[in-house]
Amino acid sequence: MGGNTPPTPLGTSRLHPGPPTGITWLAMADTAQTPLSTGSFYRSRIASLLAIAPLGVWTVVHLWDNLSAFDGPQAWERAVTGARHPFNQILLAVLVLLPVYHLVVASFTTKDGFSLANYAQLFRVRRFQEAMLNSLLLGIASSVFGMLIGTLLAWLVSRTNMPFRRVVRVCVLASFAVPAFVNALSWVLLAGPNAGSLNQLWMGLTGSREGFINIFSMQGLIIVSVATVYPLAFIFMHNAFETMDTEMERAARLLGANGVRAFFSITLPLARPAIIAGFIMTFLEALALYGAPAAIGVPARVYVVTTQVWSLFEYPPQVGMAAALSLPLALVTVALLCLQRMLIGRRGFANIRGKGGRWQRADLGAWKWVAASVAGLIVFITFVLPNAVLVFRSFYRESYRGMALANFTFAHYQYVLFDYIDGLRSIRHSLVTSLAAATLAALLALIAAFLSRRKMVRFSGLLVFLCMLPLAIPSMVFAVGLVAAYSSGWMVLYGTLWIMMLAYLIKNLPYAFMSCNAALASVHVDLESAARVLGASTLRTVRDITAPLIRNGLLSGWIVVFANSLRDLSASVLLYTSATTVISTAIMDVYYASAWGAVAALSVILLGINAIAIMTGYRMFGRNVLSPNA
Repeated sequence: MGGNTPPTPLGTSRLHPGPPTGITWLAMADTAQTPLSTGSFYRSRIASLLAIAPLGVWTVVHLWDNLSAFDGPQAWERAVTGARHPFNQILLAVLVLLPVYHLVVASFTTKDGFSLANYAQLFRVRRFQEAMLNSLLLGIASSVFGMLIGTLLAWLVSRTNMPFRRVVRVCVLASFAVPAFVNALSWVLLAGPNAGSLNQLWMGLTGSREGFINIFSMQGLIIVSVATVYPLAFIFMHNAFETMDTEMERAARLLGANGVRAFFSITLPLARPAIIAGFIMTFLEALALYGAPAAIGVPARVYVVTTQVWSLFEYPPQVGMAAALSLPLALVTVALLCLQRMLIGRRGFANIRGKGGRWQRADLGAWKWVAASVAGLIVFITFVLPNAVLVFRSFYRESYRGMALANFTFAHYQYVLFDYIDGLRSIRHSLVTSLAAATLAALLALIAAFLSRRKMVRFSGLLVFLCMLPLAIPSMVFAVGLVAAYSSGWMVLYGTLWIMMLAYLIKNLPYAFMSCNAALASVHVDLESAARVLGASTLRTVRDITAPLIRNGLLSGWIVVFANSLRDLSASVLLYTSATTVISTAIMDVYYASAWGAVAALSVILLGINAIAIMTGYRMFGRNVLSPNA
């Protein structure tokens, strides 16, 4: 087991990695920062006030307008539904834009006031430059190979007569629920340079003194990243292939085109929106990863932007430098989303497919068994093998007697649930914050989707923008903004579960909104109009008519937000304290302590909770539970 023990990341202890506790952090921040001169102090405060003054004046004017028009319950209903005043836009603006504002301000703030010194340091310090290049390389390689694997599996599952299609699909979707850092830890157990199971097997069979794979390398990080992001590409491409008519491909074959030419000239061009969206989303997912680079890249001295941002929160914390390093990630995300809009533009990719339209699977003949073998091998390597070794190690206690039945025990589960001080508490914290974030996200998404789609407010486009904006901000970047916004001032949330819940809520709000918005598109407005004609209020109409009709979309969004919140590490690692640890940070804690049995046991518990949520959604809503537009 010692061969799999990675070096401790810079500035961490094996027993207590991560940022200091909330009170300690604030105390260090106060002592670490050099006091501003009088002129610099007033200049920074005046600049901050000028930046937020328009929003403050606008909020006060509309709140005064609400108070002046108050007429009891009807005024409360208008405020909540936004029928008259943009209350919802103000609420979303505060939730979403306040951390972004503090992130930008912090990036320009130094001990001397507003300055470009933080950005200048990005180009002077070599480790920051290397981290940016490594992040770029990791994102491109992961998205290219992830899209190739995801597109191949999606086509085989949805458009061919390959055997065991449903098994492959379920396994790919199940791997989507596996957190990236858990996947990385599984591969450390499998491919550690000395004690990894695969390397030990190789050395036993060949007599070699060293293994054939070293997971602690850039290549190993790319392998784990590809295994993490390809299910996302599969979801995008599978949905595109399933909604695509096959008549055009059939016509191409009748005109003499073979299957390969029909695929590249007909199928792929029609799936271009899904290809572009899948490539961008997998790239951004790889770019924002923290768990895999921390577990695999840091021991190999392969640093990326996210691990460098985390290191800037060591003593003394450099929030301004972390904000400056984080903003390029957000800018890259926004640029890619704009590029997606430009590439697709107003072009049409729809094809007409009525109820009588034919939908035929391609007959692979004898090659269907080769295709099944390839798909099975991919699923085995990326899902079955890593999770199998994780479950095995959660029950296995190593000893010098070798493999024996007496070595299998529940001791690791007993330790993490009853003996480890953060074990049961971290599970409870994760459940509480994830349940709260999912519930509030579903409620906000329902109101925002209803108001924007029904055009009940003057700024409906603003609602959509605010709901979708968090999609363009990586989790760790958003966490830096939350730390800057809520670690001091009039509302201090750092060091509490509230800031964890807020991070999960805002970051996953776009998924709940897309799910509710897509479901609401199928509900005709006449049903709501009939309820209002009969005297029902707007709130009652939403509660009794709209919400029940879009229940599937609402609950589907709830499940996605819950699962994403439960497995989050990128934001949690910056926001947690010793009193607010969650299951993902507890896993990394015992990992740095080299307690592999506890790592495996906590990971299996996390996977079990996530699997229950995903399987419940699958049973309730079928295959669309993880659809981007579910």
